[in-house]
Amino acid sequence: MRINSRKLPAALAVAALLVTAACSGDENGSSSDADTDQVTYLTSFANFGRDSYVWVALEKGYFEEVGIDVTINPGAGAENLAHLTSGQADFAVADITLAMFAHDQNSDLGVTAVAAIHQNTMAGLMALESSGIREPGDLPGHTLADFNGSVMLTLFETYANLAGFDADKVEIQHAPPQELASLLATGAVDVIGQFAVGEPLIETTAGEEAILLPYSEYLTDLYGVVLYTATETATENPDLVRRFTSALMRGLEYALDHPEEAGQILAKYDEAAIAEVAARELELMAPFARPLNPGEPYGVLDRDRVARSIGLLEAAGSIQPGLTPEQLVSFDLVPGSDQ
Repeated sequence: MRINSRKLPAALAVAALLVTAACSGDENGSSSDADTDQVTYLTSFANFGRDSYVWVALEKGYFEEVGIDVTINPGAGAENLAHLTSGQADFAVADITLAMFAHDQNSDLGVTAVAAIHQNTMAGLMALESSGIREPGDLPGHTLADFNGSVMLTLFETYANLAGFDADKVEIQHAPPQELASLLATGAVDVIGQFAVGEPLIETTAGEEAILLPYSEYLTDLYGVVLYTATETATENPDLVRRFTSALMRGLEYALDHPEEAGQILAKYDEAAIAEVAARELELMAPFARPLNPGEPYGVLDRDRVARSIGLLEAAGSIQPGLTPEQLVSFDLVPGSDQ
């Protein structure tokens, strides 16, 4: 496996170097075969347990089996979409909401979704038990911290409208992702934007129970993180997309079925990762990532659900009317589609 830091901005390059150190000398997933496809993949954000399924797919040889040599680099949320269109990555994962809002600004975004990692959004807000916050109506008068451009802040007004409270009565404070847990633990803020899988980190940092307000309670049809590729790649090389997706979905299923082993695999490739925390993240992620209906494949994306998600954001005034499911997803390439 190769880690290519030259194609990333400085902040991501530093993280890539850390991963390189952890992966030094490993040959899993590498191949000198001239017929092997070389691709670059970006995680959703850094190398947390929630992203360990790609390392599982690498370690288990799933990519190698389908003729792919993958370079795994740490992602940076919304920036992942730009890296796809610029050619700095071939595949990346990011929240589907980010693409919806990006399409609202640019109808020719140049990326397309080909599989769902999360069948329901894991986005939400997290407070501590001592805060007294138990439901959305308790939020007005409190301070919410998250990093600028986060999915949680992007969806906050939509969530407030649906949950029935005034978003303007919640003070927003921007802070880097790495500072959120400590800001909450020290009482500097009352609530932070956080995915459901962040509970172990928050409770370990704060030393008390965390209270999650999940967006999925109101945004019931909204997918979470999905797998993207450039529209050009999907059009010109659909076979590569299908092969990559199949290997990644095998990694996802295995990681959810074997969270402890997946955590250990992540720690093998990234020495900064804590295997036990990664395993707990996967356990919390499982209900959001497993197929909703018996017999459905991992990664399935339903056209009607995507349409309902679009309609939900349109009705809330979060995006302009006119976005179609086909602008977001290549349905002929998603798992379970006719090929």
